[in-house]
Amino acid sequence: MKFLVIQRPIAGAPWPEDRLALWESAKHWTNNLLSDGTLDCAYNLPAGGGLGIVNADSHEQLTEILASNPGSGVVDYEIHPLSDVNHLFDLAIAANKRRKQ
Repeated sequence: MKFLVIQRPIAGAPWPEDRLALWESAKHWTNNLLSDGTLDCAYNLPAGGGLGIVNADSHEQLTEILASNPGSGVVDYEIHPLSDVNHLFDLAIAANKRRKQ
């Protein structure tokens, strides 16, 4: 299953004292997930936060992945399940063909 995950900084959340360590570990975490295919992509949002497409077999696995984020204490998530666009097109085409019969 694919999920669009948007993360944004939590306003007023207490950042760790060693921000450099957090940024370095977040970069390492993100690049590891990109390398092993857990993340299809990861992008920065210039206004704050970022987004990625996460591959997970279940909602529980997605929860585990996000819980392993070094920044999980200072970010909030918005999550949207994704489906293949061609599946939608096929459903719409079939429904329209049935209506014409």
